Formats: sequence, C-alpha cells, structure tokens
Amino acid sequence: MESKFTEQESLSLISEMIKQARNNFQKGSGTGMIYSGILVSSVAILNVIVAIVLIKLGINPNFSFWIWCLMIPGIFISRLIDKKIDRESMVKTHIDSIISTTWNCFGYSTYVLIAITFIIGFTKNYYAVFFLINPVLLILIGLAEFINAKAYRFKPYFYGAIIMWIGALASAAVVVINIWEPIFLQLFILAVCMVFGFVIPGCKLNKSAKDNV
Repeated sequence: MESKFTEQESLSLISEMIKQARNNFQKGSGTGMIYSGILVSSVAILNVIVAIVLIKLGINPNFSFWIWCLMIPGIFISRLIDKKIDRESMVKTHIDSIISTTWNCFGYSTYVLIAITFIIGFTKNYYAVFFLINPVLLILIGLAEFINAKAYRFKPYFYGAIIMWIGALASAAVVVINIWEPIFLQLFILAVCMVFGFVIPGCKLNKSAKDNV
C-alpha cells in the first residue's frame, strides 16, 4: 500500500534537501571559486599590461584581447577541480544539479558573447563592441551568483552578485564619461569584482566548511 507524504513531511524533506545541498556546497566549491576569481583577475590585469606594451610599440592594442585565450587551459583546470569536488560530495541533490546547470549555462553564454563580439569587432573593425563584454559578463556572473545565494541561502554569494551588478554599471559609466582609457578601467573593474565578488566568498565558503567539520 502506497504511503502519501503529508504537507509537513514534504516541507521537512525539502528543508533537508536544501540543508544537504548547503553542506555539499560548503565542503568543496570554495576552491573552485577562488581559482576562477584569481584566474580571471590575473588575465584582466595581464590584458592591460599587454595593451600598454602594444601601444608603446605602435601596434593596435585591441589585439591584446587575444590574451584571453589563456582562459582555455584555465577552464580545463577549473573543470578538473569541479569534478574532484563532485566526487567528494556525499550526496548530489536535485538543487546541486540545478546550480551546476546554471553555471554551465553561464559558461555557454560567455562563449557565445565573446564569439559574437570578436567576430563583429575584428571583421567589421568595430572595436567599440568590446566595451559590451565586461558589463554583460558581470551581469551574467551576478545572475548566477544570485541564484546560488537563493538556493543555498549563503549571504556572501548574494553580496557577490551585488558587487558584480555594481561593477557592470561602473563599466558602462566609464565608457559614457570617457575618462582615461575606458577599456583599461573596465578590466580593472573586472579584476576588483572577481576578487571581492568571487575570491572572498570562496574563502568564506572554505572557512565555513572548516568550521562545520
């Protein structure tokens, strides 16, 4: 004879799933966040350095954007870290799967965004389109982080999302105001956002995991 869940039992099950997911999340994902944040910040700063060198050499500084190809092996390493975290997780819940899918969608969206901007920028010599990369990228990261914050009820992720969205607005503002070199300022903003919105929440995540052991 089949037994039916009461409303209270259903709520308890959902609550337990969220609690289980939060434990899994805290026990490993911080390392991946820290690595990704440092990787993006480092490439952003390196992009600025390469652009300045190209300017001094009289070469089109827009070619410095190809430095982001370093993200290809970096993403591969990030995947290895994520797989290691998945193997060490005690239980993979439905919420974990949704969050994993969210970050995968973010990754695919980023690839499409960069492909479109590079095609338009280099084939049409319309380099102004590159100004859209940083704001849109920060908006997408903020969206993914906000979903994580709501799913896991982890406040550092919520603050991280706010930082990303503020960074997106700041990236648009420097283009409108047109002070110094807007693209350089955008890259600095990206680096700062990744440190405070990704690396620091990752560190807090690992600290929380250590405290809960």
